[in-house]
Amino acid sequence: MSWIPAIILLGILIFIYSIYFMYNIQPNFDGFNLGIVIQHFMILMFLISMLRAMLLEPGAICQELIDETWRQWDEYQQQEKERMTEQRQRRSQRSVKTFKTENDEDRSVVNMDADENLDDDYNVKKDINQKGMEKRFCKKCCIPKPLRTHHCSQCRCCWQRMDHHCQWINNCVAKDNYKIFICMIFYASCLLVWVSISQYKVFLNVIETDMPDLILFLIVLHYYFILLIAVLITGFFIFHLYLISQNKTTLEQLEDKPDRLKYNQGVWQNFKSIMGSNILLWFLPIK
Repeated sequence: MSWIPAIILLGILIFIYSIYFMYNIQPNFDGFNLGIVIQHFMILMFLISMLRAMLLEPGAICQELIDETWRQWDEYQQQEKERMTEQRQRRSQRSVKTFKTENDEDRSVVNMDADENLDDDYNVKKDINQKGMEKRFCKKCCIPKPLRTHHCSQCRCCWQRMDHHCQWINNCVAKDNYKIFICMIFYASCLLVWVSISQYKVFLNVIETDMPDLILFLIVLHYYFILLIAVLITGFFIFHLYLISQNKTTLEQLEDKPDRLKYNQGVWQNFKSIMGSNILLWFLPIK
């Protein structure tokens, strides 16, 4: 893993805040007001969220979960054996064919291909809900992979409910830091939209007045750069709100498999399962 993207992100933040402070906050500063307090509160919350998303372990697989997965596999295998035995018995009964001989005596024959046909049907037609119990084993971590677990090649580890690996925080986004990650992009979106709106007057003023070329270049670059990032981050945040409403991860959305719908518990329950039961704490960077 590399910290270079995270260092670049820190440089971008310093550039955005420096230009905004010099040409927006400082010239208009007449004491602390509500706007300045809210701005710096969101900056503080963003920084806390980013640091926690970087440092928190995304979703390690504990030994208890591994043992529970083995137990579920054993139960599933036993149920499959019982189901197969029952189907073989039914198929054998259906495969008996009755016919007449020359002496008009009833004869019966058993279809010896019944077991082979049954195996073919079993391999082709599996129940969707049973697919989640198929054995998935990570050869790199040498552990069974519980439901919704994926191996990250960059972290070299399996994570529960892995969403994606984020280069900007040099960490995976998974079960234990997903809410923190949502808080981070929420505050980033709010800040970028706020700065885009408040910096518009500065942008117009620079365009309409005679300014040194360097200042003109910096402010124009700063404003268009903020607009671009605001659109991208806000769109990214909306996309993750959609994923939460469906109880999906980014990986599951990209796979687009129908059996993933079984995790959907309804929009409200989906949000509560990720963000917590107390709505007042949803956008605080705490677990």
